Amino acid sequence: MSIEPSELTQIEMAAGILMLYKTLKKTLAKIRSTPFHPQWFVYRNEHWHHSQIGKQVAGTVLDIGCADQYIKTYIQANHNYIGLDYYQTAVHWYATQPHVYGDAQALPFADNSMDAVLLLDVLEHLPRPEDCIGEIARVLKPSGTFVLQVPFIYPLHDAPLDFHRWTQHGLQKIVQKYGFIIRQQIQIGKPLETAGLLLNIAISKTILNWLQQKNPALILGILAPVVVLSVNLLCWLFSLISPMDDIMPYSYRLVLEKQ
Repeated sequence: MSIEPSELTQIEMAAGILMLYKTLKKTLAKIRSTPFHPQWFVYRNEHWHHSQIGKQVAGTVLDIGCADQYIKTYIQANHNYIGLDYYQTAVHWYATQPHVYGDAQALPFADNSMDAVLLLDVLEHLPRPEDCIGEIARVLKPSGTFVLQVPFIYPLHDAPLDFHRWTQHGLQKIVQKYGFIIRQQIQIGKPLETAGLLLNIAISKTILNWLQQKNPALILGILAPVVVLSVNLLCWLFSLISPMDDIMPYSYRLVLEKQ
């Protein structure tokens, strides 16, 4: 079977677009801590946030949805770290290797066997989230610590496994149902920071769509770095002189204790 010249050109163009997409992704990864990155508001304080999470836990620590186990390096006290992830997610999506493959909604651990449990940006990806909270209550020792973090105002991600968003009141209702005491609740992101984050994600996704569709409007993409930088800096500067307001954080984090 022969390939027509026009078909060959289309294949070459598709390959070129894929290569450009991968290059853009690698470039963005390198500048994630700078205001040129569309998600700068998420990444600029990530080391501080991770260190705050790490200070909360010790002993036998179960990290559900552990991905590349990045949080392990932030756990400061003596600990026995166990990373658990879903087989499909770990093997087929992220090519990571947890200590244990398992379902967060049916944990393969004994009752009262964990000193602490981390569930960081995972609950929204579970079709039966309350089953997961119930399982954490089961495996956690009395007075054990449970750190829960979820997005609130944030785009669809890891589709099709993205099912839920909660307000702080919805989260409180769920965790209290399973006997957890709320020791700390944090809203991450002032309104202008969340607005800037969403605007820059929308701009970036639009440009990627133009790239995939070979849309002539892609030429406007050369303005993207300037626009993203301007949005980030303006929202950041105005946020500095604005009070904290819990109307639209992009994320919540709760530190909980099992009664």
